[in-house]
Amino acid sequence: MKARNCGPCGLYCGACAAADCDGCRSDRVDDWVRQCPFRKCAAEKHLTFCCHCGDYPCISLSGFMTDKWPHHWTMRPNLDHVQKRGVEDWLRAQKQTWSCDACGADTYWYQKQCRCGNPLAAWELPA
Repeated sequence: MKARNCGPCGLYCGACAAADCDGCRSDRVDDWVRQCPFRKCAAEKHLTFCCHCGDYPCISLSGFMTDKWPHHWTMRPNLDHVQKRGVEDWLRAQKQTWSCDACGADTYWYQKQCRCGNPLAAWELPA
């Protein structure tokens, strides 16, 4: 599990399989996260989540939420959850969603099978 497991955009970093990044809110991020416009914008506005912004959802975020990557489609429902029930409730729900039903191990967005052998209902990588 990543130490800093949620991005301001509503992505759950705990379900990201990138080994060179500890999550959007950590000091050890990969190149894409380092360049992320949502991470930069939230930091400049001193916001914890994009849903706390008066411009939410901005045009850029709306486009990102509906692009070809299925894990981006989770952002709006995730941010809605944060707004309605708080970040701690959302993180508990994400931890449960992204854990293997058979062994409890952390699972990832596009992972087809858990290390215990349990098949997972993962998304297909877009073409």
